[in-house]
Amino acid sequence: MRKGIEQMAKKTRYISVWLGGAEVYVENISTQGDLRAAVPAGKLRLREIQKVMPLGDWSLNIEEQWKTRNGETHYRIVDVSTGKVQESVL
Repeated sequence: MRKGIEQMAKKTRYISVWLGGAEVYVENISTQGDLRAAVPAGKLRLREIQKVMPLGDWSLNIEEQWKTRNGETHYRIVDVSTGKVQESVL
């Protein structure tokens, strides 16, 4: 993708905390660097949550999204536990 031509709005990046399959918390984070560079910090945050509330079925994703000039919204999501990246366009 050519950022200067195709990208319409700034990219947003955030952590998304899930409890038993339901999103319970979202926090914006820096868009600097590669998406995978945020994984170590995400793993640390997930461990802290699990330590304080060990009975919950917790997971954490790092997500980013941006729109292109033609109106498509692109999503990229990485699961910090597995490192698996999912991408979609709507």
